[in-house]
Amino acid sequence: MRLFIALHFSEEVKASLLDAIRQLQEQSSSGNFTRPENLHLTLAFIGESERLDDLRQILDRIDSHPFRLELSGSGHFGELYWAGLQKAPALERLARLLRKDLLEQGFDIDRKPFRPHITLARQLQAPQEPQIRLLPAAMRAERVSLMCSERINGKLTYTELYAKQLC
Repeated sequence: MRLFIALHFSEEVKASLLDAIRQLQEQSSSGNFTRPENLHLTLAFIGESERLDDLRQILDRIDSHPFRLELSGSGHFGELYWAGLQKAPALERLARLLRKDLLEQGFDIDRKPFRPHITLARQLQAPQEPQIRLLPAAMRAERVSLMCSERINGKLTYTELYAKQLC
């Protein structure tokens, strides 16, 4: 199974992200736009693994209180267009400790530095550089999810396999 660990968004944050996607759609002739149900923030990409029990234990060890996330900024890495988050030390701490635990347990995770971003679209075809104006939105992150990524009937689908409430 292709796995990752993520945070999901409140309806307020999703509404802002969907508005940003709509803006990209209006400014482009084509692109691969993130479906509403797939909006998330990846904390750690695991890749192919069947070690679900080990991953559940790692999530159960998370020692973090709920914390505030606020949308802030947007941009692109090559062909990937994203929305950003305001700097949040609690988020960075959670990602750092989670990745450390995954590495210590032998998971061959993506070792690129954690750069929190929310993918809005890929492979846009636009006559000029698209501009995104994010509607202000914030939420409390209260849950961390182990997710499975798979193609079902040709659609990229993310399924929650396990979740840990932050307390």
